[in-house]
Amino acid sequence: MTDMPDNRRALTTSNGIATGFGMQALLGRPIKRGLKGAREGDVIVGWGQKDNTEAARNYAKKHELEYWRLEDGFLGYLSHPSRDKRRLSLVVDHTGIYYDAHTPSDLEALLNRDDWVTPELLSRARAAMARIRKWRLSKYNHAPFDLPPALEAKLSTFKGPKVLLVDQTFGDKSITYGMASDAMFADMLKAALEENPTSLVLVKIHPDVLAGKKQGHFDIERQHDRVLFVADDVAPLALIERVDHVYVVTSQMGLEGLIAGKKVSCFGLPFYAGWGLTHDRQLCEARIANRTLEELFAAAFIVYSRYVDPFSGERVEMERIIDLLVAERQMRRPRGKRAVAVGFSFWKRKFVGRFFGPAAGPVTHIKAADIGKFTFEDTDCVLSWGRKNDLRLDDVPDHIPVWHLEDGFLRSVGLGADLRRPSSLVLDRRGIYYDATSPSDLEHFLAHHSFDEAELARGAALRQAILASRVSKYNVGERGTLDFRTRAGGRKVILVPGQVEGDASLAYGSPDMMSNTALLEAVRANNADAYIVFKPHPDVVTGNREGAVSAAVLDDCANETIVTADIIDCIEAVDEVHVMTSLTGFEALIRGVAVTCYGMPFYSGWGLTTDRLGTPERRGRRLPLDGLVYGLLCVYGRYVSWPEGLSTSPEAIVDAIAREAAATGGKKPSRISSLFRKLRFLIEALIR
Repeated sequence: MTDMPDNRRALTTSNGIATGFGMQALLGRPIKRGLKGAREGDVIVGWGQKDNTEAARNYAKKHELEYWRLEDGFLGYLSHPSRDKRRLSLVVDHTGIYYDAHTPSDLEALLNRDDWVTPELLSRARAAMARIRKWRLSKYNHAPFDLPPALEAKLSTFKGPKVLLVDQTFGDKSITYGMASDAMFADMLKAALEENPTSLVLVKIHPDVLAGKKQGHFDIERQHDRVLFVADDVAPLALIERVDHVYVVTSQMGLEGLIAGKKVSCFGLPFYAGWGLTHDRQLCEARIANRTLEELFAAAFIVYSRYVDPFSGERVEMERIIDLLVAERQMRRPRGKRAVAVGFSFWKRKFVGRFFGPAAGPVTHIKAADIGKFTFEDTDCVLSWGRKNDLRLDDVPDHIPVWHLEDGFLRSVGLGADLRRPSSLVLDRRGIYYDATSPSDLEHFLAHHSFDEAELARGAALRQAILASRVSKYNVGERGTLDFRTRAGGRKVILVPGQVEGDASLAYGSPDMMSNTALLEAVRANNADAYIVFKPHPDVVTGNREGAVSAAVLDDCANETIVTADIIDCIEAVDEVHVMTSLTGFEALIRGVAVTCYGMPFYSGWGLTTDRLGTPERRGRRLPLDGLVYGLLCVYGRYVSWPEGLSTSPEAIVDAIAREAAATGGKKPSRISSLFRKLRFLIEALIR
């Protein structure tokens, strides 16, 4: 299905289509709201079979223009459209729409013929379905990965077979368009009970029904033998995995049942029925072919659907969307009806909530000293910066989850001490990445995760993007060519990056060495003939933090001290980098430079570094470099684009930081601009 040239327009009466995220990329042409002035080659577009599209359809017919029906695709949103309206996919149908069994559609026509089927498409379909099953992906992806403990306990108690019925909200258009009726839901329950006399029958109802916002098709107050109503907001595949048979009228959960390898019975005619894959209570004479599951999936998800990167707005392939959804599933995120943020400075209060994610509710800020007096609710989650409030956090009730936050690894253009709003943070339930004395979510992921080809490929692509754009954590310093090797006269050149003394990463990750002086002395002692270049930490140079090294030590241990140069230029001009726990070691690793660690940074202990101190036995696994990059940047990190304050991806942040760094030339802000920024954040925090 080929679109018109992109100089032709899409005309619509819908403001949602005209202004919707990514719509121009998805339609492949500019969008104009209003039908007047249509010209040859333009198309008219409307949403599905909505009643309010009649005028647009009539206009298209009268003026002999194509009419396209649009709908969300089958991998629809990162979360839920009520929380994040940026869609991931769209279907564009030139004939009808997939859920209307009364009329032909492009998807139905596609499945009735064979000229599009290729081994490559089927291979892509198999790989995609495997990842969807493993990570329980769906149209909406806001629900928890696992079932609620209470529901899990009920299912575990019943030892016999289980079947699942899927309710739909009363008046759902897909019911009538799917050759079905409201009466079929009662028929479906009766059939499920009769056909499965020893099974527990689960009835999945919509959460809005339980909340009283919408009406369903079952009386949930009525007691049934062997019937368990499930109103929890759960990932569909998490529930489907626990049953043997799925009954639907027209719900997409029937398709997800097929993907999960379950028997599926359809009382209506959803688009995936009638192809020999489902047990159908109705016959659709228009569907004349038998299809394999791979063919059905390839047609619906790959050929029929279009995808857009929710962060860049660019048209992408399905696999890119699965990459984003999988990474979001691979690590726990804060969940709670209220997020209690402990001990955050005023300037952080305005922006920090943007990183918590849609599953964490409104943010309440309290002082660390007030934890013991604060009234916590069972549905709260607690967030605290680093490890500074650990002793006071002991007063948080044990059943309430506590998360630790820290700056991420693609942070900003400029220093945290200069109040640069961060582009990335990390959130950790077990500990925090720089604390080698106890496990962290990052360490646990790296130690136990089996990386697949897609994940390693994304890690490799991101690493290459970082190299090409020369992005680092703070992106400060004057860029230029450095020639240490000429001055070294053939000796090995070692870069020693300084750190802020008293930094938590030293306290928790380098117990035997906690000063820049000690590091320089150790490097010189172990490398008597090397040419050693010392680069003090930017925050130390500005006078914001402690960590200065005496002139005497510099004379004895360093051949050269470099202050203003860009850290990437320094790394690329040396043979080795020696660190305590500095992130510069990681930046050197991804550039192929040998790294020696005198502490236990998060990237040590995985077979990628020379470790002088040793590392926790919890690590002890050799990681591929691109696996480390993927785990750290794609899974562990949380990203927000400014000034919009919307979640984004590491790839988009790399691009944004590179563009901003190029515009500023890496120059540090003036004192006036720093004071102005601090005042602005203070005002924002006070009036929030």
